[in-house]
Amino acid sequence: ALLDWVGEGLVRPSLRSLLPEEAPKELHRLALEFFPKENLFRKLYHARKAGETKVLLALLQEDPARLALLPGLWQEAQAWPREDLEALAAVVVRYRAVLGQYAHPEAEEALMVLSQAEDSSLRTWARIKGAEAKADAALYREAEELLPPKEDLTLLDETAQAEGLLVMAAVERWKGDYEKAAHFVEEAQGLPVAPFLQDRVHLWRGLVAKDLGRYGEALEALSRVGHDPLLLGRARYQMGDLLMRLGRLEAKERMEEGLKALEEAGAPRDEVARVRARYATLLRRLGLYEEAGKAIERALAEAEDPFTRARVESEAGILEAARGRPFAALNLLVPAEAYFRSTQERPKEARYRHLRTLFRLGATYLLLEAGQPYRAPFLGGLHAPTARRLLEDLLEQIPWEATDRYTALRLDTASLLALLLPPAEGKTLLKPLLDVENPYLRAQARLSYAEVLAREGSLGEALAQVVALPPLEDPGLLVQARAVEVLALLGLGEKEAAWQKLSE
Repeated sequence: ALLDWVGEGLVRPSLRSLLPEEAPKELHRLALEFFPKENLFRKLYHARKAGETKVLLALLQEDPARLALLPGLWQEAQAWPREDLEALAAVVVRYRAVLGQYAHPEAEEALMVLSQAEDSSLRTWARIKGAEAKADAALYREAEELLPPKEDLTLLDETAQAEGLLVMAAVERWKGDYEKAAHFVEEAQGLPVAPFLQDRVHLWRGLVAKDLGRYGEALEALSRVGHDPLLLGRARYQMGDLLMRLGRLEAKERMEEGLKALEEAGAPRDEVARVRARYATLLRRLGLYEEAGKAIERALAEAEDPFTRARVESEAGILEAARGRPFAALNLLVPAEAYFRSTQERPKEARYRHLRTLFRLGATYLLLEAGQPYRAPFLGGLHAPTARRLLEDLLEQIPWEATDRYTALRLDTASLLALLLPPAEGKTLLKPLLDVENPYLRAQARLSYAEVLAREGSLGEALAQVVALPPLEDPGLLVQARAVEVLALLGLGEKEAAWQKLSE
């Protein structure tokens, strides 16, 4: 018999030596028609061998990842008609972009083909993907230069429009314009996009929600990023950063996952440096100063861009203030402050970084003049004239912006300044901040307020503020709460209860 039965109505040749080395195209066309769409590999294989380029392109455009099943196709396609080559170039660029392989020779060749296309929409899209490559490499200035005017996005289909909007959002967030970034992301969300773009949409939805204090939405969106290694690393890091801002202990695990994924995916050195510096901040807040010091040293060694270097120096400076080393802190903070004050780079972001660094200088002078390290417990009645002047001046400069980081900066500044003011003035300063939305910041505000009440002699009120707090995980908040409770109990003559609190 020339055919063997293989079941389910299928047969195969029993003597393969009788078959031609290469089946004729007509046979591949028949096979292409015969196999159902579910038999994807067969459809791709036979479409390629039959020379049915339109069918092949349609299958690849549905999911660019299918290119992995067709090695050598890009080289083979150089002989195709120009229109078909350009269509494949778009697939190649999308496929390599999803893998983060913007520098792959095929991706670079495909982008060159698209940039020289007669179709203006293809040229526009090529600029977007080139900008996306720069943004993923943290080269945001170059990305901004490559981006087409926003009105040119109307030339593109919905998925390509969304890609452009997300790159624009990345650039605006880098510049510190969170509201504008959020606007671009919302526009992208409103478009029907191909499945391969969903991870990037989820990441950016999470980022802007986090920036604007929409914590539940941010965590939900970030948790949905799950395929692209680089995007996954960024999402896990951002989850860790947000959980840290909320005072949740699981922040450490998420941030470690993110840092590991970014390193393994070959993220840019400056991005890894920023993430590692933030991880050091988390370790500092957990009281793990030795580990934090090692992490910040690595981040300083990794930082290449002057902006990133100054940012890491600022983070390193407040760590030294927490460790009780004022002069080491000043050696790091003074050059960081000078850089952020004078740089022309990213004005909005530089403005925030400058104000945050001024706060850290205020905290360092509090250590230098009053002996109070930047770690809990924070107890008032201190005298530190330089620190007070710095913090008062800073409070006047902080904009009333509805973002999480400016709310945190205002509260941090008010909390330290209240330690240097008479109780009545401290209460007036802190009272407007008692009902901020972020639960961690709200607990911080109430504990600072309780400390002022205890100093004032309103001991019952101070205890009531502490008792009303939700369960706390953050070690710094726990220490501050315990200190205020003990002071209030001692003031009320409840020595036994105070000792019990200390021994818990």
